[in-house]
Amino acid sequence: MILHNFIVELSHHALSNPDSYFIPGNNGPYQDPETPVRNYGHWLITFSKCFELTGEQIYLKKIKALADYLISNKSRLYGFSFYHRFKKGKDKCNGLIGQAWTFEALAEASAVIRDTKYVDIAQEVFFDHKFNNELGLWHRLEIDGNILSIDDTFNHQLWFAACASLLNTPRREEIRGRIFRFMECLPKNLSVLDSGLIYHPIERNLNNIGFGISTKLKLDKSVKLILSLLTKRKLQANHKAQREKMIYKSVGYHQFNMYAFGMLKESLPDHPYWQSTIFKQSVKFLLSNEFKDRLSNNVYGFPYNPAGFEVPYILSVLSDLTSEEIADISSWWVNEQLRRCYNPKTKMMDRNTEDYLTLTARIYELTRLPASLLERIEVDTKSIDDCIQFN
Repeated sequence: MILHNFIVELSHHALSNPDSYFIPGNNGPYQDPETPVRNYGHWLITFSKCFELTGEQIYLKKIKALADYLISNKSRLYGFSFYHRFKKGKDKCNGLIGQAWTFEALAEASAVIRDTKYVDIAQEVFFDHKFNNELGLWHRLEIDGNILSIDDTFNHQLWFAACASLLNTPRREEIRGRIFRFMECLPKNLSVLDSGLIYHPIERNLNNIGFGISTKLKLDKSVKLILSLLTKRKLQANHKAQREKMIYKSVGYHQFNMYAFGMLKESLPDHPYWQSTIFKQSVKFLLSNEFKDRLSNNVYGFPYNPAGFEVPYILSVLSDLTSEEIADISSWWVNEQLRRCYNPKTKMMDRNTEDYLTLTARIYELTRLPASLLERIEVDTKSIDDCIQFN
């Protein structure tokens, strides 16, 4: 079965079984209870592709229903940011990333339905977010309008910029101006390891972590020195362990970051950043055996961020590979994702994942593939069946 048909077949099944598909997930390993907003947005984009491929009005009807929900007071309870999650101790907007996912859905809805009211709402929410021009970073905006701190997770900032670049509105140039400033500040906000791996947090916000001790006790100088050394070693050990943990996490998010860079490149194809050495190194890392090996058992990879759906798009936009090479490599990634997670009996991505509802909805990430790949990649149903049989 070609990938084109696989997407349409799965989407048709979802439409026929809405109570099984159009319900919230829990954001995978984070176990954050979510509202319907995220998955509604993902499915909207998938149905848009199906409408493009088939012309069937049933998809258009569902797109409108989902889009109307996204701009309703159920999605924007107080008329500010979109309501994405409800977990004690965490914001309800899901940082910038939640807003980004809704931006891309509303941009798609306006384009397909040919009604600007959806993208106009996205524009309004975009400008409600405070932008620090000096740092080139956005603050989070809570659903009640409260301006929160700057989102210090890099992929959140990147996806917010990438999805905002899709907003074709009268204030498009203002939006692009902030995106250009974001990209201008990448050298200070983006950390890339020597391998090319994009580091998960924005380190400039972590630079205040020190290794000294503060005390008001009047201690002997030698005692102070010993305490200082012991504290420094402990903090250094903790810092090293935390950094190793963050590098592990960064591997699972690398292709997620690169996917958003792909979106940005399609919106801003002439930006000089695409020719930078550091960016090319990140693309190169994506093609390395090291990345593939380290991603294999990473909980933030295939079970959460579907690398098999993300890498093909990245290669089609960011790599210098030939069309033959892209097709061959992409075929492996797509089928590897399906072998690990897809269940042909349930038609869900419900194997080896903590959030099958969201992972299934993330099939939408395949919809940005060029038609040539959608029609060329074969879904190896036999190998999927074999994996289920032997697991």
